[in-house]
Amino acid sequence: MAFSIGSDFSTSFTQDSDEVQEMFCEHCDKHDKQYVPAEGFCEECFEYLCGTCVKFHKRLLVSHTIKDKDNMPQDFCLEKCSVHQDELVKFYCQACKKFACTECKTQDHGICSMVSHLPALVQGIENSQEIKELTENLDRLMKDLENTEKHVNINMNYVASQETKILDTVMQKQQEILSVFERHQNKVIHDFDKKIEETLKILKQEKKEKIEKLQEHQNRLEKLFNDEENEIKKKIEIIKKDDEEVLQAITDTTSKMKLKLRTISKELIHHQTTDQRCQLFVAMKKGKGVVEQLKPDADKQCQNNSIHYYKVESKASEQNITNLQDCDKLLTYQEIHESEVPRTASYHTDAKFKCYGFSSLCLLSENCLLIAHFDFRSLIIFKDMSVSTLSYDIIYLYAEPWVVAKVDNNKVAVTFPEFRLLRLITFSKSMSVTNTEDIEVGKCCYGVACSNNKLILSYITIPATVKIIDISGKVLKIFDKDHHGKYLFADPHFLTVSADNTIIYVSDYMKNCVIGLTFDGRVNAVYEDDQLKEPCQLTVDRSGAVFVCGRWSHNMHQLSSDLTKVKILLDKEQGINGPVGVAYCQNTNRLYVIQNLSYIKVFDLSLE
Repeated sequence: MAFSIGSDFSTSFTQDSDEVQEMFCEHCDKHDKQYVPAEGFCEECFEYLCGTCVKFHKRLLVSHTIKDKDNMPQDFCLEKCSVHQDELVKFYCQACKKFACTECKTQDHGICSMVSHLPALVQGIENSQEIKELTENLDRLMKDLENTEKHVNINMNYVASQETKILDTVMQKQQEILSVFERHQNKVIHDFDKKIEETLKILKQEKKEKIEKLQEHQNRLEKLFNDEENEIKKKIEIIKKDDEEVLQAITDTTSKMKLKLRTISKELIHHQTTDQRCQLFVAMKKGKGVVEQLKPDADKQCQNNSIHYYKVESKASEQNITNLQDCDKLLTYQEIHESEVPRTASYHTDAKFKCYGFSSLCLLSENCLLIAHFDFRSLIIFKDMSVSTLSYDIIYLYAEPWVVAKVDNNKVAVTFPEFRLLRLITFSKSMSVTNTEDIEVGKCCYGVACSNNKLILSYITIPATVKIIDISGKVLKIFDKDHHGKYLFADPHFLTVSADNTIIYVSDYMKNCVIGLTFDGRVNAVYEDDQLKEPCQLTVDRSGAVFVCGRWSHNMHQLSSDLTKVKILLDKEQGINGPVGVAYCQNTNRLYVIQNLSYIKVFDLSLE
């Protein structure tokens, strides 16, 4: 055996020159260690021979067919066998997926039926589907790594800025509390100054005593602040160091992986441009193995790209003199989940498409956006959201679609409440429909989401329910009541699933709330707020943060993964008016919002 596809590609190649190689006589090279240009090729022995060796070969083996220099195979391979050092690699076994010299072919592949001579096998390889797919996989993996690096840089910047922000908060809280104390002190001094005229002698003494007492309290507060500030600084320094080490390790690893990918791409381009098909075939096979090896680690680096988040708050419930004097701790340091960190939404662009009435959004990929348009009985497909001039296709449907949700990379689910059906639609790479499958789901089925190859559905029935079904339509679970026997829902129009596939989030249009359910039906949390009216579609980001549309409150709420209010992310100031649909893109960290009689608005999200 010469070497396998999984071998280290960077050490196997010996021909680094851009010059086209000339084949030499294998007998002279093997027995005399001399380089003599080949003048012929034996089709039975698969050997290149010089003029002298051709003469002897014809005499000794009269029945063998010899091709002259002009007709002999030109796609030769100059790789030496790693087992038989004097032999050239000449064959490839498609059954074993291994290269072989003449000895290897005889010893290891005698019973193999798919052993091919390399020059015959590699004809047209530069235009093959396999090298095209390898090149696409290289580009795709490179893009994944670049996205990871981009998010690493964002986190690196946030790690640096977070320390400054927290320390500024500590300083600000210190100034606020000391300012409260100073105002009180001034008031006490002023009051005693007024009484000096009446009882000057007594009040002067009392004034002195009060000032001393106040000074003691102020000194205690200042010392307490200094101690707590130092303690917080130490915690921040440790966490910051840990975060920076993790992020630097990811950066180092992704840089090495990108270097390997660039090396593969360079070799592929080199062999393509020099018509070295055998070398190209070897590089292609090895490159494919390297991509398969690197992909899991690239995914791991993306998953490891997380940092600590924390906040500092004043412990005193009210900043008055009584609370401050009795307080033994002024600040609280608390680590928080990334979903609790407030986001900032910056306007990016408008997608020039107006919707009417209820519509929902779904991102099938980073640049492919789908809209289920209820009033138009259609699916609107934006194939490439990355270009400045957006175009879209329209697929007209037999009935009004309520919501569209991603099932797989090329498949979506669409509900048709009036027809008791859910339709699975499969697309090709060019986003043409290749297959549809209808599932009978019962009346008034509105919301749909997908988790672990199961569909979660919401029903506006009496009572309203949420069901989990398998992909064939079999009902696995039904949720309609809590553990007290009370009905959970009134009008569950939309739902989604948490980033870790453990919580089902349901927006209840009539109850003006968002309900979090575990997959066994237990109520995990409920979000209600006076500033959320008629909630519609909702989505989650990679950290678990929940974003929900408030149709008649004209805003977008950001909630933590446990449905605690973080902030109102968007409102009328950002042009939000009656939002009904929302989708989040993980790779670009963008939020897509659709509202009645308005263009689709696109926002870039960042951590505050």
